[in-house]
Amino acid sequence: MGTTRVTVQNVPEIAGRFLRLYTGAVSDILDRNGYRNQVLPYYITPFTAANRVAGLAFTGQGYPCSDISHNDTEMRLKMLDSISPGTVSVWATAGSMDCAHWGEIMSTAVKQRGCTGAVVDGGVRDVDFVNALNYPVFAKFKCSASSVGRWDIVDWRVSIKIGHTVIHPDDFVFGDTDGVVIIPGDFTLDVLAAAEDMFNRERGMREELRRGVSVADAYATYRSL
Repeated sequence: MGTTRVTVQNVPEIAGRFLRLYTGAVSDILDRNGYRNQVLPYYITPFTAANRVAGLAFTGQGYPCSDISHNDTEMRLKMLDSISPGTVSVWATAGSMDCAHWGEIMSTAVKQRGCTGAVVDGGVRDVDFVNALNYPVFAKFKCSASSVGRWDIVDWRVSIKIGHTVIHPDDFVFGDTDGVVIIPGDFTLDVLAAAEDMFNRERGMREELRRGVSVADAYATYRSL
């Protein structure tokens, strides 16, 4: 595979091409090229009606906090000022399970800055309000509790880890109803082209099967299963 990257200039086009595919095809291409830990854990799924997202990873890291008087608002505001268009906000929470790490206010703020969705290894709340924004949020669970005094934002645009997947700033994020896959930044365009080829071959194979062609003959023609 080559070493071509998505840029700020071409990210809308690249994201649009990914959104015409599905995560299974992209995961298969990554597997075939030795990248076997790029799918986020099974429990990270869309909690919103909008269930497809694509863009460059804007990574963030937070940690549980036991000081109920602590408030990370200043850090949160600095982080929001750092958001760039065409990104997906991806957060590692260090195992925090007792609060929501994402909600409607965060969704509104980052959407206004051109961030196309959120992927959170933690909780989400205000889902009805987020749905009204038509904004995709992938998360681990729902929880009404605020993160204030329970979890702090510590850093962003750093390498993070969710499950077995290491996510670097500007890796490419693609999510749909089946889950979320992370494409290493240097290989995004190569993976995309290969996944599009697979998608087109699968479409041809489906048409053949619907016409009654045997599986063996259709596979011999399209080499796709």
